[in-house]
Parts: sequence; C-alpha cells; structure tokens
Amino acid sequence: MNLQAPGLVALAHPSLDLFLLGYIAALSAAATVFFLRYWKQTRDFLFFAFAAFFAVQGGTRVVDLSSPNPNIIVGWVYVLRLLAVLLLVAAILRKNTRPA
Repeated sequence: MNLQAPGLVALAHPSLDLFLLGYIAALSAAATVFFLRYWKQTRDFLFFAFAAFFAVQGGTRVVDLSSPNPNIIVGWVYVLRLLAVLLLVAAILRKNTRPA
C-alpha cells in the first residue's frame, strides 16, 4: 500500500537526504548493538525492547534508502514502527509497575 502525501514534491537535496537516512540507520545499528550487549549481561527485557526499537528504526531507514522515491509513504513501515514503539512502552510499563 503506497500513499502519496498531498503536496509532496521531489527531494530538494537528494544527496543530503540520503546521507542523513544512512547516518540515522548507522546510529540505530550502533544503539542496537549497545542495548543488546546490556541485555545479554542482565537479561532485562527493557534492554531487549530498546534494542528491538532501534533495530526496527534503523531497518525502516534502510528501506527508505533503497526506495526509488523516499517521499512515498509505505504503510507497512509505519505499522512496524508503531509495533516497535508499543513494545518499548510495554517494557517501560512492565519495568515501572513490577514490585521491587
């Protein structure tokens, strides 16, 4: 399902946009590895949720990079991002509501 947002035009600075998408994807991969390391040590679900969140964010940026037109909104990408955010919120709520 592709949705063309109203009023979207071609990218004004395609090289810069692609560079920034790649930068965000690389930083998301670094954050994923960082949180996976702590999850491996502690087995705390919150670290795993953060790692999954950043993996999904980075992965969807890579999908945007490989897209011929990053301005076209792909519906399943936003569903994945929503699921990652909900997983993170659930992990935070679980951590804060659990008795000490």
